[in-house]
Amino acid sequence: MLYETERLQEWNDFWEQVPGQDYREDFTPETIVVQQALTIESMRELGEALASDLQELARSHIAVGFIITLREKINKNVDQFVDCGYDLQKRARIKRNIKMLSGPFHRFHDALSKYRHRQPIA
Repeated sequence: MLYETERLQEWNDFWEQVPGQDYREDFTPETIVVQQALTIESMRELGEALASDLQELARSHIAVGFIITLREKINKNVDQFVDCGYDLQKRARIKRNIKMLSGPFHRFHDALSKYRHRQPIA
């Protein structure tokens, strides 16, 4: 959802401020001060649409681990997209991969279209 709503960088920037996120090699104090707050609007409708799509996938794809494998593939591509810098060809290829992998999420894409139309243009 964060990738599709173009909020992934904001999410990553927020968590960069929190100590203890490096695979638990250090610790997170009870209280922290953040310089940049996380300001993500409500995505309830997107979450509900995604949940409905996942329920449908669970019913229609009986292979054990299908959803987990799909999630891992999408996460891998999103991570590659974040890490690929300004290589336009690589970014375009990864975007196509994500679009193909997220193809079964019809309700989510419908809700995403509505969400994008409500957002102010930056």
